[in-house]
Amino acid sequence: MSEPGRTERRSDTRTRVVEAALACLAAHGFGGTTARAVAQCGDFAPGVIYYHFDDLDDLIVAALTHSCTGRLGRYREALDGVDRARPAVRILRELYAEDVASGHVAAVCEIYGGARPGTRLADRLAVETTRFEQLAEELLTTLLRGKPLATLVRIPVAARAAVAFYLGLETLTHLDQDRSRPADLFAQAERAAAVFDRIPRVRRRRH
Repeated sequence: MSEPGRTERRSDTRTRVVEAALACLAAHGFGGTTARAVAQCGDFAPGVIYYHFDDLDDLIVAALTHSCTGRLGRYREALDGVDRARPAVRILRELYAEDVASGHVAAVCEIYGGARPGTRLADRLAVETTRFEQLAEELLTTLLRGKPLATLVRIPVAARAAVAFYLGLETLTHLDQDRSRPADLFAQAERAAAVFDRIPRVRRRRH
């Protein structure tokens, strides 16, 4: 049996390698994320990667899962109980800022650009995308509940569009390095949300 301390140290090292891979993706892009580059980002020998992972693809899959799971949990915690659009937009703005600061969104966008269809990485990416789309569906369902506009919105379609917009926003911002773009969009969204919140919810008649 493995000693508890040894197992814990191995887990800590694995996490360190995963976080180095995420940092490398954000800093150097998918094409620049080699075993050597990851090792340099994490300040460890390249061989450490192959002690914990089968290959570089295995590491990137683990990094994607690790980052998305952590961020999804953070989103769910922050949005729990929120049923009005303006507070939701404010929270989403803060969460997006966290995603940018941590390198999460940059790393994920790089993986989108580099993942090849039919690979394990592409399959994992599809799973993680679906998880965020489900969260968007839940939030939209809550915000639209009882609103007259609810019948006009196909929530699954709107949820997919929201996730696509999120990724596209970071891609465009990365290209022109104009960080005012997200700020302007969130400010506009907050103004629209304030108007939306003033629309009363329709109470269903009891038969």
